[in-house]
Amino acid sequence: MRNRKENCGKSCVGAYCRQHNYQLKKGMKIPSPCVICGVRVLCDYRLCVSCGGSALKHRLIRKRKKAKKTFELVLLELKSTVLEK
Repeated sequence: MRNRKENCGKSCVGAYCRQHNYQLKKGMKIPSPCVICGVRVLCDYRLCVSCGGSALKHRLIRKRKKAKKTFELVLLELKSTVLEK
């Protein structure tokens, strides 16, 4: 932010440094604070690794895989019932 040095190590002029202005213009996500400790993170579930963010990430991945597999099975069943009629 203005007149401070952030994690990028560049002194900022105006609101953001030139690199971050460019990234924001191109659609970069702005980091939001972890709900437990306040560390800035880029993920949607807003938990850092030390507060359990990686465990939550892997749990969400497993749920997505299971949902995808279930959806494919239901789709195959629907296709088979439509073809029988």
